[in-house]
Amino acid sequence: MASKRSSVFRMSSTNTANGSAAKSNGAAAIDKDFQAPNSVNAPKVLKEIREQIKKGLPVNLNTTTVSAIIDLVRHKEALDDRKLLLEHALSFVSKLEDGTLARTLKDKIVQLLYNDLSHPPATSISNKYAWRTADGSYNNIDIPDLGKAGTPYSRSVQQSHPLPRNQLPDAGLIFDTLLRREGFVKHPGGLSSLMFSFAALVIHSVFRTSHRDWNINETSSYVDLAPLYGNSQKDQDRIRKRDGYGTLYPDVFAEDRLLLLPPAVCVLLVLFNRNHNYIAAKLLEINERGTYVDPATVSMDDPASKAKILAQEEEIFQIARLINCGWFGMIVFSDYFSTILGLVRDGSSWSLTPFDEIRLDDHSCFERGKGNQCSVEFNCLYRWHATTSQEDEQWTSKIFDQLFEGKPSDEVTVDDFKTAAMRAQRMQPDITHWTFGGLQRKADGSFSDDDLANVLQNATEHPAGAFRARGTPSIMRLNEVMGIEQNRKWGVCSLNDFRKYLGLKPFSTFLEWNSNPEIAEAAEKLYGNIEYLELYVGLQAEEAKPLVDGAGLCPGYTISRAILSDAIALTRGDRFFTHDFTPYNLTAWGFADCQRDPNAFGFGSTLGRLLLRVLPNNYTENSIYTFFPLMTPESMKTNLTKLGVVGQYDLNRPQPKSTTISVEGHARVSSILNNTEGFVTPYKQRVDRILRQNKGFFPIESEQEQRAIISALCGGADLSDAIGNYFYQSTKKLINANSYNLVGGKTSGIDIVKQVLTTVPVYWVATDLAGIQLRTTKHNGPYTAAELFIFLDVEASKIMVLQEKVKSSVHKLLGLIREKLGGAVGSRMSISGIVGTVSTILNKKQKTEYNDIVKRLYELGHSTDKLANTILALMVVSGVELSLAATNTVNFYVASEQATALSKLAKAAEKDTPFHGYVYEALRLDPTFRGVFRISTKDQVIDGQNFKNGDRVFLNTASANVDEYAFSNPTAIDLNRSTKGRLYPDGVFKYLGEDLTIKIVSQILRGIFEFDNVRLAPGQSGVLQRFKNHTRQELCYAYLDNTQLPSEWPTSMSLQFDTPK
Repeated sequence: MASKRSSVFRMSSTNTANGSAAKSNGAAAIDKDFQAPNSVNAPKVLKEIREQIKKGLPVNLNTTTVSAIIDLVRHKEALDDRKLLLEHALSFVSKLEDGTLARTLKDKIVQLLYNDLSHPPATSISNKYAWRTADGSYNNIDIPDLGKAGTPYSRSVQQSHPLPRNQLPDAGLIFDTLLRREGFVKHPGGLSSLMFSFAALVIHSVFRTSHRDWNINETSSYVDLAPLYGNSQKDQDRIRKRDGYGTLYPDVFAEDRLLLLPPAVCVLLVLFNRNHNYIAAKLLEINERGTYVDPATVSMDDPASKAKILAQEEEIFQIARLINCGWFGMIVFSDYFSTILGLVRDGSSWSLTPFDEIRLDDHSCFERGKGNQCSVEFNCLYRWHATTSQEDEQWTSKIFDQLFEGKPSDEVTVDDFKTAAMRAQRMQPDITHWTFGGLQRKADGSFSDDDLANVLQNATEHPAGAFRARGTPSIMRLNEVMGIEQNRKWGVCSLNDFRKYLGLKPFSTFLEWNSNPEIAEAAEKLYGNIEYLELYVGLQAEEAKPLVDGAGLCPGYTISRAILSDAIALTRGDRFFTHDFTPYNLTAWGFADCQRDPNAFGFGSTLGRLLLRVLPNNYTENSIYTFFPLMTPESMKTNLTKLGVVGQYDLNRPQPKSTTISVEGHARVSSILNNTEGFVTPYKQRVDRILRQNKGFFPIESEQEQRAIISALCGGADLSDAIGNYFYQSTKKLINANSYNLVGGKTSGIDIVKQVLTTVPVYWVATDLAGIQLRTTKHNGPYTAAELFIFLDVEASKIMVLQEKVKSSVHKLLGLIREKLGGAVGSRMSISGIVGTVSTILNKKQKTEYNDIVKRLYELGHSTDKLANTILALMVVSGVELSLAATNTVNFYVASEQATALSKLAKAAEKDTPFHGYVYEALRLDPTFRGVFRISTKDQVIDGQNFKNGDRVFLNTASANVDEYAFSNPTAIDLNRSTKGRLYPDGVFKYLGEDLTIKIVSQILRGIFEFDNVRLAPGQSGVLQRFKNHTRQELCYAYLDNTQLPSEWPTSMSLQFDTPK
């Protein structure tokens, strides 16, 4: 039988509650075969079709009609409207004779068009709806109290079997018979204690039963980090600084109940506190909408200014909260779910992401963003005390002794608990002074990074317990007794009722529920009939799922199924994870920042990124503690060994790193830069990771080797002038080739960064340094990534992925370089046919500077391999930073008072020399990088500052170059200022040479200003979009790349000029 395809002319059926098909609005179901078995009008429709065929189709099936139909079959979810399918369909229907067929097809078209849109609209505009409320209300705009904190729990399942409280076994007896722990059993999947600390954070985000009224859930029913931000505006106000920066008080959180849980839970909350403050600072730095100001520059005495700052405070806070909740959600669906499903054992980065729009066959949208209300049934689901580690059990016992003053756990009553809770609440200090786990706050209110990391890493090492009957620690007796009593007071259904609700087979015997005869027999004697087994107890003591593919958590079978359903409901039902999870609401950067990267190191870990962001000195870029903290190191060693990737990871516990020491002031920075024995560059380790043989990669070699390379490049005036002239001519050619005319033709425009400044250096390093023919600038990736990896302080979470990318690309580049060198090196540069045209724009003769450059380098006595490495090093240090230097220089002058002088100079000068002073000053005042890193080789004192062996030191060359003790009137532009005493970061100035670098940038500047009336394009097009990045010491500015994530390199800035006549 031929398979049927979906069609826009096919009426889909809807399902009734019992799963049977129902008619849709009484209309006939029409498919491609025009079958309508459910319609009373079917014979009439078929008759009309036969009659229409006899008469002939009312439209011509020409090629455009056929093309549109084929596109429908191939792309029903992304129709090409340029093929005019709808127009053909309307034309077809309009020419049919009136009848059932015509009406049916017309109705189908109406249904299709109506289903294009949501009814009612999914969301509304304005900040009122773009931001989460403090209590979770208005998640569903039409039902604002749905899921709101302080509202009753919902009920999911109808109770069909009577469970009268007076006929049920005593709750304490149930615990002592079915739940109390008999010895500790490690979790079979190798899950760590930290896994269940994170689970506790998720659970407490959506469940907080009121002590006064057990029917009330005091938190919202959404994954909104309520334990951090609170459940009311009052809670939220207690943790906020409200100073215009949108930040929280250091390391605080709103949920006091977590103070009674093992300390790793609170530490996880502290991580999200720090992430919020990181995000808020970044939002202010980037200032996407251009409305933010530094609150430190505004007087709060002026009412108008104060109102503006408070509005800014609210906006930054609310957007940071949205992004932080996005992080939380992504960690849930990466690390947390990967562990639950056992994907981490398989090395899989797949994730069950439920947020996206799904179109049904009738083109309507599958429901999402409609809200959620936590139910009492799912409150019973998350009682996972059996997984408590031995260490956490001991910690809980100590807390219990303190709360109940040594009273045995078997004797503690519910009233005792209420009394202790009230006493503890009265004794609580101010929220900014809360402590946990014996940790102490520092003077600034924060905790020590080392202390926080120690708690987390201990929890990673501690194995969790297995889900099982008789696995709950005895110290949890009161918690379980209270849980059972709550379950009964709520009138919760039986276990079998719950299973039937989920579509699972109900149990017929206790032995089917748990195959352990001792457990099954005990439960049967307590309850008598499997139909009367309570949900709470049935979930806790059910036989656990074995460790198989697709299973990692290994709870009872019912829990295993239900938690997946609940996770989808919690997140897909959340408007802020669906309809309002947009780049506008979160900002372009924020939206990109909280996305999960499935290609990230650690099988797409997001939690690893968070640890490296907020505890950078305590976690390393390749540690299993970083990327698999929810699994024990022992289990991950086994898993990674089986996968054959254990060599990529460090299995040892990370050791705290010392913080980087910053050095300011010209004298001290200069002294350390010149002390090449006492302070060495950190680059060799990175180079060793990507090059097996690094001889000739001169930036990591001696000063003598470096000077020899620079001499080879700049030793002859002819070669230096030829290189400069190449940049001058290429700049003009690219501007002419890539500019566009505005209406009227008198003004031309060009994206000078994208079309010229990032292009010319790329072509030069590829063709004139390496002899590699390029026809597109997209080939610049290998050495862009290599410079980033070797010389800059790359974001730690990206290092390992970048390392593999660079390693692969570098070896390919070396192959191309050696191929072009061939046997010519050994035969004293008998080179022919090495390089063809660069492109149709930059057309060069066969004999290029490449011959001269390679010849000079060869005369240093380099072998082919060493020469190839030298050329590679020149490519790495030159290509991208030359673009940045040129960009900064152009940006510095194009709208300045010097622009007119530069324009006149460009038209009159025949050489680049008059431009040197301009370039020197621009790069002194707007340098490519703020400074460089060095490693102290011994204990030493430099100008009164102490350094220990191994200390990482940052030398701020940017501030040194405006030091008033070294430069008179340091912030002014002085074209006649001496070039001596200037300090440069590692890069083009050091490895390509100061003279050649200045010459190249001068010639680019000359080429641009030769055009008439060069000026910035209007509005944002003419702005070099960059921002201060305070988390990266070596960067003066950061930029946003095409993915809206921070980048070290500029991407766009447009200029205009008078169109040449």
